[in-house]
Amino acid sequence: MSTAADRFREGRHRADPRRLGSSIAVVGGLVFAFANGDGAIDQPWLLGLRILAAALAALCVWRLFVAPRPLGAPATPHRFAWLLYLCSVAAMLAAIAGGRALLAAIGAEHAAPAWIAVCVGAHFVPFAIAFRERMLTRLGVSVAVVGAVGVALAIALGAPWGDLGAILAGIVQLTVIAAWSLRGRGGAPSD
Repeated sequence: MSTAADRFREGRHRADPRRLGSSIAVVGGLVFAFANGDGAIDQPWLLGLRILAAALAALCVWRLFVAPRPLGAPATPHRFAWLLYLCSVAAMLAAIAGGRALLAAIGAEHAAPAWIAVCVGAHFVPFAIAFRERMLTRLGVSVAVVGAVGVALAIALGAPWGDLGAILAGIVQLTVIAAWSLRGRGGAPSD
């Protein structure tokens, strides 16, 4: 019988910080899907995107907590991990505020939801360095790129591209986490 400490070292414990941190990103993906699109995207499309987001979130929760795969031994965090984390969050908040002000100044407020996705995605990249988790690099780059495309299309073509960029960024966020949680890293199933 393995102890809780053994399960933590092997990445099998349900309270592994990677699982808990990923659950925050799952909630964020749902926020992108459900906080955007009302009045901007036709209802059948919006409903379909939200159903997809909810299904991906359910899959993430299932594979992270109900029927989890081992994540492997956690890497030793960077010695300044929490400083990197806090600076990343502060930079994200500043970039959101500054970007929204700039978009308002050029009459492109409708691009703000996708801009927020750019900032959220970019803030995951320092997390990858701080906590030495490659999935966070894929997550950050993917979400930021989808958000940037949404911003560009919203500026060039107008609404609903800002909302759609944010919703798609949320779906990408959920997809990356789902793929990571499905793959696992070997070892026995979690206790």
